[in-house]
Amino acid sequence: MQQKAPERARHRTPDPEAPSRRRWPTVLGALLAVGALAGVVVVAASVELTGGSERDTPPAAAPAPEESPGGMNDQLRPDQVGALAPASRSEAEAGVRNNWQMIAGDEFEGTELDLDRWAPYTGETTGGVGRHLAENLSVRDGRLLLTSRGLTSAGLHWKGGMQYGRWEIRAKTNPGTGYGDVALLWPVAEDWPIGGELNFMEIPKGDRSETHAIVHYGSDNSQVGKTITGDFTDWHNYAVEWLPDRVVFYIDGVEVFRTMDPDHIPPRPMHLAMQQDIGPYGKDWIPPLDETSPDELDFEVDWVRIYAP
Repeated sequence: MQQKAPERARHRTPDPEAPSRRRWPTVLGALLAVGALAGVVVVAASVELTGGSERDTPPAAAPAPEESPGGMNDQLRPDQVGALAPASRSEAEAGVRNNWQMIAGDEFEGTELDLDRWAPYTGETTGGVGRHLAENLSVRDGRLLLTSRGLTSAGLHWKGGMQYGRWEIRAKTNPGTGYGDVALLWPVAEDWPIGGELNFMEIPKGDRSETHAIVHYGSDNSQVGKTITGDFTDWHNYAVEWLPDRVVFYIDGVEVFRTMDPDHIPPRPMHLAMQQDIGPYGKDWIPPLDETSPDELDFEVDWVRIYAP
């Protein structure tokens, strides 16, 4: 499906270069640095929902080699598979059903991106095939649009982060081979993979017939999660609950995956990020662009809501 080109969002400052992730020198250097600081760093469970660091921190990835050094795992497909409950209503929200207390959010009611809340980022997309550009972000008709155009795409993160909480978005994806849409929590400290990663909406295949809920953890990028089948070209509500004793994922207010293993719980503050990536990436993940790929493709977000722990 070819999407109409959105109006371009205006930005007050030049976009910083995006730090990369899953590059082996970066990962190994981060592990050494964290090891040296492990005895002196104490992380406070504090909340900082606006402002924060001036450094924009996109979760863009470089491709893993065929044999990853140090035992680092590439993107893995979850072993568990389940179907979206037929009785699930697309307007149902985990936040409403569970009486979560909302503390921040964005309804995208204006005509341009609120840069007091959001930080667009540039740099390579996951796998290093394309590039995120801030000009591919726009706000129109009450929606945030992340638009891919050939080998350029878009990504942004919420300014500030917190340790523990709940995040929910209402979003839809559009068919398009070679483009993968993802909403995730990313470590503010930029210490992936040991800082964790929580992907609560990840849709890599062009027909949008399945999404994935995935927890990344440990120094080797270990992963647990679940694949959920359904029609994700429709609007759905995607949520993650991250507390000291659990990580829980929801779609349309219904729990789809849970882990209570202490090893899986991210250790430090995180913030929300959303992006559209360009294939190929991974052995069975985002396929390459082909003759059916649209010239332009939107990842659409109706609203974002952040809730207290």
